[in-house]
Amino acid sequence: MRIGSVRASHAVRQHETFVRALEVAGAVVDVVPFVHGAYDSVFSKDNAVLVERTHGATEALLARPRHAERRSEQLARADALASLGVRVTAAAEAPLEGGDVVVLPGARGALLGHGFRSSRRAARDLERFLERDVTSVELREPRLYHLDMALTVLDDATALVCEEAFTPASMRAIESHPGICAIVRVPFREALRFGVNLVQVGETIVWGATAPATTKALVARGYRVHRLTLEQFHRAGGSAACLVSRIHRQTHGATVDLFMTERSSAA
Repeated sequence: MRIGSVRASHAVRQHETFVRALEVAGAVVDVVPFVHGAYDSVFSKDNAVLVERTHGATEALLARPRHAERRSEQLARADALASLGVRVTAAAEAPLEGGDVVVLPGARGALLGHGFRSSRRAARDLERFLERDVTSVELREPRLYHLDMALTVLDDATALVCEEAFTPASMRAIESHPGICAIVRVPFREALRFGVNLVQVGETIVWGATAPATTKALVARGYRVHRLTLEQFHRAGGSAACLVSRIHRQTHGATVDLFMTERSSAA
């Protein structure tokens, strides 16, 4: 993450290609405005956890970033969500970033990564918001500082996990979690290349990773893997999963994946 290393025009094109890829795969993507002066706000997953309730309303738990650079985004992001009809029900009381939250399929619970950006105490905020159990897992590898750099759970309850990112006790909690039916271990070198940081739309996996072993494992499970060039965002420390906030649906039989992303800063 080197200041000045990103070329804005390249980032704009990569982001537009990324959004088109999600839409071609069948997703619906809503756009929120760029927060001027807060360049990390392009990683819109971090701002809030979004859930579509069984009665159809979309609600948001607003994050509480640990660092001032990210806290400056939150008022503008809350207003933008409200303008799209999202009800911002509460803000986390403890430090919390959306990149540390992995919501299980059907919003039947979640995992919270803590140790670098989010506090273990934020599990209480998440449990109140989701009305489901939240399992806290401790991150120990500073290069994988958000949970979505080290773990994701696919819609079929398969978890992609980089074991080196977690303490032994946390790894055991992941392996025994009732909401996870199978585990694919992602090599550490591939996790460092964003091999866990992906977006799933149906049977399509969209990411910016260079991860041949993980690609092979996903293809063997019947997924189509669509790799995009997202290196401008890699320079800022994020990738595909960081660029969108998924609306986790509690509704049964939902067939369309819904996401929110931030408009390009050069638009």
